Amino acid sequence: MSALRSSLGKGIKELRVHFCQTSPASNGLRQYIAQNYTAIKKANPELPILIREANGVEARVFARFDKGVERKAIFQNASTQDVEKMLEQLVKSA
Repeated sequence: MSALRSSLGKGIKELRVHFCQTSPASNGLRQYIAQNYTAIKKANPELPILIREANGVEARVFARFDKGVERKAIFQNASTQDVEKMLEQLVKSA
C-alpha cells in the first residue's frame, strides 16, 4: 500500500497540488489525484490537501513540513506510477 494511503504522521502539515485541467503534461497527476484522493484523505483526515487547477500551469506538488520547511516536486509528463513514487519520496523528504 502506498505511504500516502496510510497515516502520514505529524511531520507533514499540508499538500498543495497544482495542475492544468486539459494539458497532456498534467494527465498523470490529474489521474492519480482522481483515483487516490479519497483514500489519502480518509487515511489523513486532518491533513489539508489543496487542489489547484489552472489553465497552462505546470503539474507540481508542494509539501509543507514542520518549521515551515517546504519541498516541491514537478510532475510534467509523469505516469500515475511515477506520480505515486515521486509523491512518496516527497513526503518522506521531511
